[in-house]
Amino acid sequence: MVKGIAAKGKKLKAGPPNLKKKGQSKVGQKKSSRMKVSSAALLKANATVAKFEKEARAAVKTSATARKRAVVAKKAAKKASKAKASTAKRAAESAQNTAKKAAVKLAAANAKIRTAKAKARAIELAVTEKARKIAEEAKRKADLEKAVAAFTDQWNKKRDKAEAAKAARKARKDALKARIAARKAAKKEKLDALEVAAKAKAAARKASKKAAEQATIKAAKKAGKKATRKKTVKKLGKIKPAKKITTKRRSSDRKGKSSKSG
Repeated sequence: MVKGIAAKGKKLKAGPPNLKKKGQSKVGQKKSSRMKVSSAALLKANATVAKFEKEARAAVKTSATARKRAVVAKKAAKKASKAKASTAKRAAESAQNTAKKAAVKLAAANAKIRTAKAKARAIELAVTEKARKIAEEAKRKADLEKAVAAFTDQWNKKRDKAEAAKAARKARKDALKARIAARKAAKKEKLDALEVAAKAKAAARKASKKAAEQATIKAAKKAGKKATRKKTVKKLGKIKPAKKITTKRRSSDRKGKSSKSG
């Protein structure tokens, strides 16, 4: 209700329109914490509200002027003479009708303002709700991306840790295999060295044995040659006396022949 409109039987006070409702200051304070939204429909609705408020302010002025004139005409009708009473009365009634029309026009303007404000408020709420949903959706997406990023980071860390543990186990296993292989290689080298040494020793023994056998054979051959030489010498020594005997015999035979001949 705009200031300046009163109920029947009450005096109307002229003044600027009071377009604020009760608690509007609190609402204004709440608007600061509310989400600031804007749209073409909301701007249009606010422009309509401003237009109707301007019309209401003009209607307030018109109504105030009409009321003043009605009051003046009524006072003039009371003070008028009998000759001018009917004219003053008609003027007072006309002024009263004009004041009523101005009041009706003001009430219509106030109704239009209320309707326009309600429409603007509904549009604002709809736009705010839409913006809130968009903001919530954006926040939900951001939270989801953040959660996915955190989960991915945690999963990557866990996987890296598992891979590092696996690599460490593999490294330990490979090191153990390398140590075992090194021990086996060292053992094999040792066995090979022992086998080579044994073979060398056996070859040396065989060579020494063969050399000894060859030396024995050579010695035996030499001994055999010496024995044959000795035997031949002995044989030759035995033959010579026989020759001597034969010679002696021959000489004795010769002597016997000579004696026989003599």
